[in-house]
Amino acid sequence: MCSPQILAAALAEAPPHDDLCGGHGHTAGAHHEHSADAHGHGAVTDEHSASTHYRHSAAAHREHSAAAHHEHSRAAHHGRVARTPHEHSVSPTHDQGRGAVAAEGIGRRRALRTALGAALGIAGASAAADTIGAPRAEAQPLNLSGFSVRDLTHAVGPDFPVFNLYVRQPVQRQVMFEEIIGFNTAEWTMNEHTGTHIDVPAHSQRGLAHADAIPVENLVAPLCVVRIAERAAQDNTTELHVEDLLDWERRNGRIPDGAFVAMDTGWYHRVHDPAAYLPFDPLRLALLIPGIGPDAAEFLLTERSIVGFGTDSSSLDVGTRFEPMVHRMLLRSGRYGIENLAALDTVPESGATLVVGAAKLRGGFGAPVRALAFV
Repeated sequence: MCSPQILAAALAEAPPHDDLCGGHGHTAGAHHEHSADAHGHGAVTDEHSASTHYRHSAAAHREHSAAAHHEHSRAAHHGRVARTPHEHSVSPTHDQGRGAVAAEGIGRRRALRTALGAALGIAGASAAADTIGAPRAEAQPLNLSGFSVRDLTHAVGPDFPVFNLYVRQPVQRQVMFEEIIGFNTAEWTMNEHTGTHIDVPAHSQRGLAHADAIPVENLVAPLCVVRIAERAAQDNTTELHVEDLLDWERRNGRIPDGAFVAMDTGWYHRVHDPAAYLPFDPLRLALLIPGIGPDAAEFLLTERSIVGFGTDSSSLDVGTRFEPMVHRMLLRSGRYGIENLAALDTVPESGATLVVGAAKLRGGFGAPVRALAFV
């Protein structure tokens, strides 16, 4: 597979994949290996190139007629047919129920999701589209012209604020040094729920999906940012409510199917002051941080079709709620959450596309992520 070359070619608007791979013995359609889980069929491998001809010596030529020469093409040899890249397609995002969302925004978002899906090897651009049997669009080369990329991720170091009752401080220890061995490496000891990270279903209940089992198509989603920063500045323990979501929809149209909803409280600005980022009330034994209200969670999970939701604070639940009700509602529905997002105030309320680069930790109950928004 030449996925890195495909991505590099698309980003740099370089020659097509065939030209890039020509010097490595590849031909068009060669080495497309797809898992049965992703595409519903086994691997398809091109074992022979067009140049694989049987050439007979002069002695053999005397023993056989001209019709016996083995000059087989790749498609004919052993009856195998190669698949070209254009035979593999991705599903578009479901367009129904988007209310007053501008047509231009829909087109840009669909184009970006389709392009990212092609680059990442995503079989379906959204689970919703596959469910309703939407027509499948032909994969297009990744083209980011006209888009900018915003980083929604905190840098993690030994000083990143953590709630010490549950999470240990990250530790970095350098173990290789360039002066001795020629390069530098370090070992990190860090809870999987540190910094900007994903909460997955198994975080809430055994037997549900771990970090390595989140469908990759759900990690690319339309991003809806709901802002309550002004309210959070006055009330540390405010919550996102249904009315906030309906206000958002009155301005932007219905929350798209397959979307990720992010709550912008402005909390990420506090990250360099641990006491302000994680204010703790010793009398109530509670963190004084905002969260998502159960009413808003119920609305998103039952009235809308989302892949997940998240916040720029350190918990999906408000800090004064002792039972992680919203965590359970979200994660036990099979969706995921993201906590400690950053810079949500740098992206628009609607029209951006979220890409979640989640570490694929086998058996993980969560994982660090690099969250990016394409605007």
